[in-house]
Amino acid sequence: MQPNGKTWIMRAARPIIWERCGGRCEVSGRRIEYESFDAHHRRNKGMGGTSRPDRDAPFNLLALHPQVHNPGPGTVHGERDWSIGRGYMIEKHNQAPQRRPVLLHDGRWVLLTETEFYVPLPWT
Repeated sequence: MQPNGKTWIMRAARPIIWERCGGRCEVSGRRIEYESFDAHHRRNKGMGGTSRPDRDAPFNLLALHPQVHNPGPGTVHGERDWSIGRGYMIEKHNQAPQRRPVLLHDGRWVLLTETEFYVPLPWT
């Protein structure tokens, strides 16, 4: 049985995505603190991700600054089409998160993995 989602993020995935991001928001590049960064679900609960076993896997999560994450203009949730085009959000009918590239703040397109490493894509 998989642990409760919030517990899983806090105990297992959160340290992995923290190592991966190097203390920077993966979307904006802003400095973030371990205690306060947001673990953003790329395929979130409202997009068919609630019951998926990979919901809280590191390849479905991004480390975000809270002001980049929260709803509103210029945020990942506030700019849905922009976020989908960059891999920050994934619609339920699209490919698995581990196969959906993400555009990082530094201009690199990468695939996310189960570990703290990015897989760079050749076109970056």
